This record gives sequence, structure tokens and C-alpha cells, in this order.
Amino acid sequence: MSEKKDTRLENIQKLRSSLKTKSFRTIIILSVTISIVAICLGVSLYMSSVRRSYRSNTYNMSLTASRLIDRDEVMREASEVIKIYKSLSEEERQLLIDKHSDLLKRFDGIRGEGFDRICELLRLIQDTYGGKAAFTAFLDLENNRRVFITDSDPNDSFCPPGSLDELEKISIDDLMNGRQYLLDDMYGIPALPATTINMSPYGYRCMAGTLLGTIDGYPVFIFFDTDMNKAVNAGIAFMWVFFFVMLILILLTQKISLKYVDNTMVAPIKKLTDAAEQYINERGNPDTKGGYFNEVDINTGDEIEQLSKTMQVMESDLDKYISNLTTITAERERLSTELSLANKIQADMLPNIYPAFPDRDEFDIYALMDPATMVGGDFYDFFLIDDDHLGLLIADVSGKGIPAALFMMICLIVLKNSTMLSKSISKALATTNEAICTNNTNEMFVTVWMGILEISTGKLTAANAGHEYPTIRRKDGKFEIFKDRHGFVIGSMRHMKYEEYEIQMEPGDKIFVYTDGVPEANNSEKEMFGTQRLLEALNIDPDASPEQTIMNVRKAIDEFDHNEEQFDDLTMLCMEYRGKKQ
Repeated sequence: MSEKKDTRLENIQKLRSSLKTKSFRTIIILSVTISIVAICLGVSLYMSSVRRSYRSNTYNMSLTASRLIDRDEVMREASEVIKIYKSLSEEERQLLIDKHSDLLKRFDGIRGEGFDRICELLRLIQDTYGGKAAFTAFLDLENNRRVFITDSDPNDSFCPPGSLDELEKISIDDLMNGRQYLLDDMYGIPALPATTINMSPYGYRCMAGTLLGTIDGYPVFIFFDTDMNKAVNAGIAFMWVFFFVMLILILLTQKISLKYVDNTMVAPIKKLTDAAEQYINERGNPDTKGGYFNEVDINTGDEIEQLSKTMQVMESDLDKYISNLTTITAERERLSTELSLANKIQADMLPNIYPAFPDRDEFDIYALMDPATMVGGDFYDFFLIDDDHLGLLIADVSGKGIPAALFMMICLIVLKNSTMLSKSISKALATTNEAICTNNTNEMFVTVWMGILEISTGKLTAANAGHEYPTIRRKDGKFEIFKDRHGFVIGSMRHMKYEEYEIQMEPGDKIFVYTDGVPEANNSEKEMFGTQRLLEALNIDPDASPEQTIMNVRKAIDEFDHNEEQFDDLTMLCMEYRGKKQ
């Protein structure tokens, strides 16, 4: 039961994340977004056009009314209202906003024959031009108020003489220059846009006014008011019709688009996906016939068809690559095994058991070789030539890897054997140079520092064939570079001679020799370790044993290069002369 539920959930998840579902969601979102924008834009343009039309018509009606009415008679009535208005205190004027009946009675005296004629004419103009209301009023620009004078329906107490309302601040310059004065009004709620909720009993209205004259700084206007409810309702109806039309178009577009996307994109991609899954599942099967993408027939004429052809080529190339990789991997494993064996052989050829001479207290010696690759070209050796002579050797072969390792073994054997036979460093180096130069077709060479310590006296006879300078530490002193005489490298030129020099070692003295991989170790900024840091590492603990001295240098290099890739072999040898015990 649990497996069926997991399978069902997995199928639902695949459906949700499928290309077809994503295409469906994208088309729906785009269609709805475009429809909403289109509806809003259409309604906005429609209502904007209606608004401009009503404003223009209403203003023209107010302008016509201003030409038909008797201005002198209106100005006389206005003068009487203004006179009473000016006599009122600010507190009493505030009460007029709420049409306080006792205060409004003060304006009843203006109701005469002239007042009735004006009201009758306003009513006639209103009925003739289809307006909602027509009235005269003056503006208190200082307090942003409009005070009513006469109304087209004086019996309705809608705008009795003296009643007033508050307006937004209006520019006196615009009014006095005869500019159009328009008010979109819903008596407290803006008439536009059409989505505004109609909370006024009078609905949506457009109001315009024309200046008749000015009395005591109060401009007198005739206002004309038109009903916009039909236009607004038509706009709302238009919005709904437009919405349903767009909804139908969305559904049709969605169906057509999905079918097109499914045929031209989803189905071909699904074929490629199925072929890829089959290829992955059967790739390791020796009985597989292959050619999975060749069986996919896609003729869309676009990038998907090109992708199908590319996948066919990729399948063929990948099969060839896997076949070659299998062969190469087997060969690499064989080579890795051989390199590992070569590394062991090389390591076994160098002294690696310590203490090296447990029965000899006159000296202590330790060496380390860390190849940059599995096998390296550096080597060292120390060996007893006889009971009173200790041979010391460190060398660096040009190049790396297996060729350097083979060359290193030849040099090591020849050098050691020559030294054992001649007991002379200069002769051993010259003999080795002649032997190497004889058949050195690859022009490889090796740098060598070699010494023979006379154990009983501490006399160290040494020679340098192009190798790094050794470092010497005298008892109770510090390690310092000893700049000895250099001869030419071995293996590069025949008939070379090498000069020996002597160093008198006293009990407690140490000699430290190394290959160029130590000072040339690089960090991430390509900065070299250098001989100065080498001396600092050696002198961290000058009294340390040869083993600890080498470990101190190795630690300093690791801290310097932060485990950067090692490009050269690191080889070091340190010997402390102790002398015979008294």
C-alpha cells in the first residue's frame, strides 16, 4: 500500500514539474495578465473619453447659460447675499455648511420677483439642455468656499440662498482670465474612475462654471451640473462584456497554444528523454543493439530537430569514448601498478632505516626524499667506505618521472661503486661523468654534492658538481650557508675534473645538504621559499637532532606553501658529528 502511495505521489510530482504543465501555467499567466491590462486600458480609455466629453459639454452648457441669463439681475441678487454673508461671524458661516435653518432665514429677504425670474430661467435652461442642476453662486477664495445664490429648483432646499460648501483651493488668476473651471463631483466621492463605489444619492455628476462678474472681491459664477450615471453604468457594462469576451479568447488561445506546444516541443523532447533513459538503462548490457537516438523520428525543422541529430552523433562518439576509456583505464591501472612498484624499488635503494648505524656513536645521520611525482629524480645515500670513513651523497637529476628515476639509479650505482673503489671524491665524480656522457643521448645531467668524513678526526673532504651550497652549523652556533667551489654538472661534458675541499668538523657540528626543490618551493602567490626561510627553519632549534632538523624544515615548507601542488622533489640530508667518546 505504501509503495502505491509513493508511486502516486511521484507521478503527481512529475506532472507538476512536466514541461506541459509549465507551458500551461505560463500561457494562463500571460493570457490573464494581458487580459487584465487590456481591460484596464480599455475601460480607462473609455472613461477618459467620456470624462473629456462631459467636461466639454458641461462647460459649453454653462457658457450658454451665462449668455441667456440676465447678468445684472443675477449680480443684484448676489450683492444682497454677499452683504448678508459678510455680516456673519466665522462661527455662523461654519453653521451654514450644515444648512442651519435659523441662519438661512436671514437670506429669505432676497426672495422676490427677480429671484423667481432667475430661478425660472435656470430651470428652463436645465430642462432644455438636459442638465441635472443649474445654479448661481459666488466664491469665497480666501476660505475656499462656494456660497449659493439661486437654484433651478428653489423649493427643493437643495441649495437655498446662503448655504455653502467647501472646495479645494482654486486659482483666482485662472478664474479671472476666463479659463474653464471644472469640478468632477460626487458630493464627497470622486466621480472617476468608474470603479469608485457610488455612495452619494446623486450619483456621478460633472459640474462646470462660467464667471459672470466680481463683487467686493467675490467672483460670481453660473454653474451647470450634468448627470454621468448613464455613462458610468455603460462603462461598467462595457467592462463586463470586455471581460467575458477576453475570457473566451483566453480559453481558445490556451487550447490552441497548448496543442501547438505539445506537438512542436513537448512530444519531441519526450521522445529524446525516453531515448536517453533507455540508453542509460541499457548502456552496460553487452546485448544492447545501440542506436537509440537514431530511432527517434523528429522533423520539426527547428532547434529540437538539430538537437536530435546532435544526440545521435553524441551517442556514437560516447560509445567510442567509453570503449577507448575502458582500454585506457586498464592500461592506466597497469601503469599505476608498475609506478607503485618502481616507487618501492626506488625507496628500497635509498637508506630508509633509522638509526642507520646503531652501533656507531661518533655521528648521527638522517635523510628524507619526497618526490613530486610517484617516482623522482632526486637521491641521497650514506655508506661506510671502511671502518673510519663515511660517504655522504645527495644529487638532483634533471627532469622528473620514470626517465629521471632510471637515470638516478644509474648515477647512484656508478657514484657509490666509484667511491668505494677509489676512496676519492674527485675521481668518483670524474669516473661517473665519463660513464654517463658515453651513452647520454637524451642529454640528461645530474648535480651532485658528495663528501667523505674521516670519522676518527672529523675531517670532511667534499666536492660540488653544480649542486646547491651546503649549510654548516658549528657547535653552539647557527646554521650558515657555506659557499664552496662548484664544478660542472655530471653528464653534460666529457673530460671534466672536480676539485676537492676540506672542512674540519668538531664534535657538535652539523652539515645540512638539500636539493633545489627546497628553496624553490612555491606558494599560491608564486613566491619561492628561498634560502633565507631555509636558514630560519634550520635555526628554529639548532640543537635538534638531524631527524628533527629535517622535520622542522619540512614543516616550515608546508606552512609556507599551504599544501600547494609540489613541482619538484624535496630531498634533504643532515649529519651531526659527535666524535669519539673520551
